Parts: sequence; C-alpha cells; structure tokens
Amino acid sequence: MKKLYSIKDLAVEAGVSYHTVYLYLRRKLISEIGLIGEDQRVFDEESLDRLKQIVALREAGKGINEIANILAEKE
Repeated sequence: MKKLYSIKDLAVEAGVSYHTVYLYLRRKLISEIGLIGEDQRVFDEESLDRLKQIVALREAGKGINEIANILAEKE
C-alpha cells in the first residue's frame, strides 16, 4: 500500500517548514497527487523524493529558478 502524506507530514519528513513546502507548491516544483475533501492536499513517496531533491539542491546553493530548470531537464 502506498504511503500518503499531508503537507505537514511531507515537511517533517524532508526537514523543512510547512511554508517551504507551500512555496514549492506555488512555484510548481512539487504537486499533490490529490485532495481529500475540499482543501487537504495529499502527497506520495514520489512527492517526498522530489522534495528531498529540491532541499539538497537548495543546500548546494541553487536558486529556485535554477532548481526548476534542473528538475525540468530530468523529466
């Protein structure tokens, strides 16, 4: 069974704040796999892995736009 995460859970697992996850959502660097109810976003392991990649790139000194380009090249 696939593990699902809320924004808060995703943030805790990746070691970032809720606000950081929400920023990456707004910048379309990550996306939810669905919604529960009207506003509860749900994420999966792939979302967590992508968030961890973003965090690693930020720690390496990459900017948001550069990260977006790097991730787009991988797709």
